[in-house]
Amino acid sequence: MARAVDPEERRAELARAAARVIARDGIVGASLREVAAEAGLTTGALTHHFTDKRELLRFTLRASLDHRRRTAPGPEDPAAALRGALEAALPVSEEARLHWIVTVAFCAQAAGDADLASEQRDAYRRYRGAVSALVSRAAAAGRLAAGLDPVATAERLIAVVDGVALQALFDPASWPPDRQVAVLDAALEPLQP
Repeated sequence: MARAVDPEERRAELARAAARVIARDGIVGASLREVAAEAGLTTGALTHHFTDKRELLRFTLRASLDHRRRTAPGPEDPAAALRGALEAALPVSEEARLHWIVTVAFCAQAAGDADLASEQRDAYRRYRGAVSALVSRAAAAGRLAAGLDPVATAERLIAVVDGVALQALFDPASWPPDRQVAVLDAALEPLQP
């Protein structure tokens, strides 16, 4: 007798398969048939969970962003939590690299798609808010310089992380993980009290 499959678990599995296909073939190549094959399922099994490619793609983007948020560090020393959250956004592992490939593919697709552009905008706003809150906590604990504007500081740090991530994504030989982290640490160093 076949084991019952949890629908949310299956949707997550299909999103991971879609991310792998997007990384390999781009969004255009991420057909329902290709994603189903990547997951080892039939197209019919996939359409039981997603009505069309657009729904699958939106879910894949959200799942990728949610996964990154879940892997960010928990409540510890505020300065360490800030650094950890920013480091978690760098493509220093294969999983983080996959997230970035998916993100870049969706950014390109969002250029001509108002709905996806809105998803990207909202994701960045949430990320900026989370980093701003970490900056505020670290400053309040005396672990960052007093008087920092949390939002402006978060925006600068995110710009550094995004810039490093894009370079590392396309030139990994020049941007190994240790160099990525060193650049992040250099951006954080002037913020110390």
